[in-house]
Amino acid sequence: MRFKEIGEFGFIDSIKEQCVISLGGVIKGIGDDCAVFGPYSGRVLLFTTDMLVEDIHFLRDTITPYQLGWKAVAVNLSDIAAMGGKPLYCLISLGIPVEMNVAVIQDFYKGMKDICEHYRVNIVGGDTVASPDKLIMNVSLIGDAKEDEVIYRSGARPGDKIYLTGNIGDSCAGLKILKKEISPPRSMAGYFLKVHNEPNPLIETGRILATSRLASSMIDLSDGLLSDLGHICEESGVGALLFRSKIPLSSELKLLASRANFNPLDLALSGGEDYLLLLTVPEAKSRDLELLFKDERPSPLYLIGEITEQEGIRMVSDNGSVEKLDPKGFNHFMS
Repeated sequence: MRFKEIGEFGFIDSIKEQCVISLGGVIKGIGDDCAVFGPYSGRVLLFTTDMLVEDIHFLRDTITPYQLGWKAVAVNLSDIAAMGGKPLYCLISLGIPVEMNVAVIQDFYKGMKDICEHYRVNIVGGDTVASPDKLIMNVSLIGDAKEDEVIYRSGARPGDKIYLTGNIGDSCAGLKILKKEISPPRSMAGYFLKVHNEPNPLIETGRILATSRLASSMIDLSDGLLSDLGHICEESGVGALLFRSKIPLSSELKLLASRANFNPLDLALSGGEDYLLLLTVPEAKSRDLELLFKDERPSPLYLIGEITEQEGIRMVSDNGSVEKLDPKGFNHFMS
């Protein structure tokens, strides 16, 4: 079987057995936003890593080195946020084309240093090697959390409410603008490009959700709403029902869609790189959660569906019709 047939997640499923040979200290291995180790005096370590490859994850002529450095760290910070953790230490490994100007990598590090300073993260090491022609980077983050505050993907139960911490689809619109698949007026393009190139991980939101102990499961939106909700459903052994009219779309995306003649819901459901938090909450705790975020600080909160016993993801329209959806999103080797 070829990688283009099995895909990223199929490959992960095929190799995850027997990866952990000693259970001592490993609370969670493959299958969540971070690996979890411990406990150590009631706390656990969170570890995540992410690789970015030129022409796969980014186009060098559509993002500044500073923005690329910022984003490379931000996507890992978002994984820590999804577990309710606090980020602590960062390691950076680069594969650099030998003909690349040193100033480019220095600007790249400026972006990484600025976002790390903002979130009080120390850069403590890494590796640097030569690459034949493409820029390759791998960022690893270590964080921690109280053992009983970590939020996993596997805790969703039938009847839980599904919430989202912001509008989705704007980042995908930015990518389509960069790839010249959408041609908006110049006055509109800047907003979407900034959302796509400079994501802001929701560390504070994740910490509030962790300390409140209201969420039963959580994941960050990196591959698309349907794909990431599918991960929660798979890990929890449940299904989901989404409310079409409740999917949050920005006014900017609605306006762009009307001018460029596309369905904004398509970008919202499968676009990816939103780096918001998708969470489930038991119905009995949903009112407490909504009160916690009533002033939309540190982020807004939208009720978009509920967890079901029936497997799969479905969407209900205002007229009551129900449509079964494929949990599609970005999948390496198949996208």
